[in-house]
Amino acid sequence: MVPKNATTAPDTSQGPAPAIPTLGNTLGAFLVGTYLGLILYGMIIYQAYNYFRMYPDDLRLVKIWVIVILLVETVHTVMCWHSCYYYLVSNYFRPDILQYSVWSMNMLPLIASTGIGVSQGFFARRVYLINPKYRILVAISILLTVVAFGLSAAATSMGFILNVYTKFSRVEWLDSAALAAALLADSLTTAVLIIALKRSRTGIKRICNVVALGFSVAQPDNMIIFGVSIVATKVYGNSLLAVLNTRRDLAETCNSGTAPQVAPPPISLNRMGTASRRTGAAGLWNAPQVSIISGQQPHHRAPRG
Repeated sequence: MVPKNATTAPDTSQGPAPAIPTLGNTLGAFLVGTYLGLILYGMIIYQAYNYFRMYPDDLRLVKIWVIVILLVETVHTVMCWHSCYYYLVSNYFRPDILQYSVWSMNMLPLIASTGIGVSQGFFARRVYLINPKYRILVAISILLTVVAFGLSAAATSMGFILNVYTKFSRVEWLDSAALAAALLADSLTTAVLIIALKRSRTGIKRICNVVALGFSVAQPDNMIIFGVSIVATKVYGNSLLAVLNTRRDLAETCNSGTAPQVAPPPISLNRMGTASRRTGAAGLWNAPQVSIISGQQPHHRAPRG
């Protein structure tokens, strides 16, 4: 007896079943990207938990930033889940469905761009706090991020309009341009941070963007770009939380003398205290707080935002 809710094989009495599209570089690539994205999403949850446990006194703005990135990454993960379940479970016996896009997959470019934009905004703010003289470069980075978001929104809209994957080749340039804009924004922000802090940073985010951009240009007729983009989006969120969670450890390392200490910029006082708060916040990013009262031992304080 077949259960009432069982999915039956398609009726081939009227003719042969539709040809099954190649799955290795389409849904296979998307599924592998989803698997890797789930691992990185678990790291995001763990890092978010550690952040709220270790830095309860951080600025409210920074806490909101963490909550937003956590929500965006959660929605992005759910969309990936739904896409995989829709194609590989709900419509397992309907290979013709593979030709059509589903709403959750159409939403992925927009959601991914939102997560990248939130992370890029965080690092752009950090650059500005370190030294306001970089405000022009910060503005360019933000502009590129906005451009990437607009292109991703256009790609999402075209996904709903076209609805058939074979037609997506005509608008594939939208994804490529969005990836290029995000790559330029990240490279600009990273370069400024390296110059300002005189220390190297890992380029994992840029590597993921370069790989995704390469597949988007070289092989626009498959879903490898989706798989790489899933990983890249999760790397951005992890990078933001890693910066926040390593402040205390880096301060202790610098104070112990085992690593070169990054000196905070001088703090100037004025009537309103604006410059003091700005430069003070920049110095609190990765530098230990040392008391200057005579005879008092140095102490550590968790940096805020």
